[in-house]
Amino acid sequence: MMLEVTPKQGLAEGKNPEYLYLPASEHQIERTLLRVGIDTMSDARVRLDFDELPEKVAEALNLERLSGDGLSALNRMCQAISTMNEADMEKLNAVVLMAKTSGVVSICRLAENLDQFSFVPGVQTPEAYGRYMIRQSGKFQYDEDLEDCYDYRRYGEQRVRQESGQFNECGYVVYHGGVPLEELMRDIPMEPRRESPAPRQEPPGKIALTLATADRWYYLTLPASEVEMRQAKRDLDVEDFSQAGITAVKFSAPRLDSLIPLDTLCVEDANTLAHCLQKMEREEGELTKFCAVLEVEQPDTLAEVLKIAMNRDDYELVPENAEEYGKQVLRRIGADDEIIDTIDGYMDFAQLGTDSLAEDGVRRTESGLVRRLSNPFPPEPEIGQTML
Repeated sequence: MMLEVTPKQGLAEGKNPEYLYLPASEHQIERTLLRVGIDTMSDARVRLDFDELPEKVAEALNLERLSGDGLSALNRMCQAISTMNEADMEKLNAVVLMAKTSGVVSICRLAENLDQFSFVPGVQTPEAYGRYMIRQSGKFQYDEDLEDCYDYRRYGEQRVRQESGQFNECGYVVYHGGVPLEELMRDIPMEPRRESPAPRQEPPGKIALTLATADRWYYLTLPASEVEMRQAKRDLDVEDFSQAGITAVKFSAPRLDSLIPLDTLCVEDANTLAHCLQKMEREEGELTKFCAVLEVEQPDTLAEVLKIAMNRDDYELVPENAEEYGKQVLRRIGADDEIIDTIDGYMDFAQLGTDSLAEDGVRRTESGLVRRLSNPFPPEPEIGQTML
């Protein structure tokens, strides 16, 4: 979410509005306020572009009248929402409708406690909910031959009464928390600041860069938006990131520190890589596969790392078990599970898997076995013996 920040009394001559992309660190908020000539959030007026918020959240909040006083709660809310996938955002829409609230703090608390709700999208009636529970939820062993015996409506009504659930335009939602919903939505005071200096908490990200010039430094978390990149340049007082040095690099996945060459690192390429890493973390096994590929390919430049990241579909992780790999080889040439079950006992899957390793160029890494699809890696003969 992008904010335009100005003083309540208006901009001084020669001053321009500042832009802040939420969620932001406390340091970034403070620097933004200072640049428009104010010291506290209560002196700020903000205008928002909230297209990135879930639809029902944006409708519930009176964001156009938000003052700087509500910026802290809004930032917390955006922090909670920033890690959500599409399914979680749809669930939050339903939860906000159920709670019938419009406060930034209460919606923030709902987002932070989303795991205390269950949600079935698109279900609008007890009958539809009963059908979902019996046929799709996995809680029952559905028998198609008994279809005429199921009373979906009656079972759905019974479940709704037991759960105190609610149907709304998003679907069916239930609160399972141990405290009343009204209490859950109340704000929890932040811990008081310690008198002694404490390390600044790092905002979530995939790559963290410490940038420095002769008299300034900036902590940039990637991936970053264009607004955040421009803000970093303003704080460093540079026109281009090449005018600043990268003094420290930290990856959210520790193994990457030793697998990615840092001597050719630049901010723009690092941001592109961070976007790729963000996508990988949303797909099961993709980051593990990426680490395995980097260990084998051993790229010398960040450009080569980016090429691997963008072409990661050309690689796949391989089962450690030789028998499972043999079955995978058969599936690749068109055998289905029925065929494999039929020939089980008549064929040595483990031997097939072992013999296929050299041909497929499978390589062993700390992250597991991996192969390249388009042009097999040079084989390592010892892998086949290890799998037997």
